[in-house]
Amino acid sequence: MSVKLLKNRTAESGLETTVTNAVIDELTRRRQDLVVGTKQAEGILSGTINRLSTATVARSGTLSALERKAVLSASFVLKDPDGKVLWQRGGISAEQAYVVEESKAATEMNKRLAIGLAAHRLAEYLYISLTDAF
Repeated sequence: MSVKLLKNRTAESGLETTVTNAVIDELTRRRQDLVVGTKQAEGILSGTINRLSTATVARSGTLSALERKAVLSASFVLKDPDGKVLWQRGGISAEQAYVVEESKAATEMNKRLAIGLAAHRLAEYLYISLTDAF
């Protein structure tokens, strides 16, 4: 299977690379010979990151968040080399909580780490969904 760089429909710069790498890592971790170049591939996996949102999970008052969560949502399509759809699934999502710090920079770092963890969880859900179909 070959994995194409995902399309990013969010405002988060570089998210397509983060999620694509997480998908490749997960597929390779599960089966080392699964991901190959496009010319050798029996299937081509592509996808779109449809949404990245954040929501407050815990507050210390009406205006102060203590914890937020990042939620990723994506859709994927697996096609054969001729373009025939072999499998597709929309609405695969994953989330990860992160701590809101007093420093905006520290909170942003926590958010980036949470997005990375959510991307890996999304890749796990993709693998499970993909292998359940075959």
